[in-house]
Amino acid sequence: MTEDNSKEQIAKILLEKEAVTLNAETPYTYVSGMRSPIYCDNRKLTFYPEERSAIADSLAEKIKEIDPEIIAGTASSAISWAALVAERLDKPMVYIRKKSKGYGKDNLIEGGDISEKKVVVVEDLVSTGGSSFNAVKTCLEAGADVQAVVAIFTYEFENAKTKFKEGKCNTVFLTDFSTLIRVAAENNFVENDKITLIREWNSDPTGWGPKHGFSVGEKKN
Repeated sequence: MTEDNSKEQIAKILLEKEAVTLNAETPYTYVSGMRSPIYCDNRKLTFYPEERSAIADSLAEKIKEIDPEIIAGTASSAISWAALVAERLDKPMVYIRKKSKGYGKDNLIEGGDISEKKVVVVEDLVSTGGSSFNAVKTCLEAGADVQAVVAIFTYEFENAKTKFKEGKCNTVFLTDFSTLIRVAAENNFVENDKITLIREWNSDPTGWGPKHGFSVGEKKN
């Protein structure tokens, strides 16, 4: 199987199981208030055994090529994926909190010591790259050698690409926005006349809503 075919197959799984949904007529409102014609919730994939296994196998295949010593999942959405990969590769696993608990040992990294170990960070989604790169920084501050961030899906935002490039962090994605939109069009997951509109969002996500007459929602804490 070629890399392009693999990316297309993963994209089709995301669409078929509605882990990614598209709606350019009544766009979604993100926590930031930004309006978007695409919404990703890869937690849905864990509900389906066959598709869950296919995603985990693909993640494990990519990570096996990198050959880390430890698999690190980001809390909370990628913990299950990291566990599935760690089991397949027979590797130790930790998970990375977004913030410390504020009590007990107050750990940001749960599971074990990653100091001086080669680590791969597993994510379910990379959007702006902020939370993913914060996880990388947490590992680096713990003394780990972060080999890469490996994620199921990326929106391919330019600011995320810049963030990882400036941070000298490798990234690997099972599939991406460009592939998913192409697969959606080819398999009638979205009307053809909405494809251009959805692609426009990717190049200007914050300006897309106001440009097309969709009011910006109130930012949620």
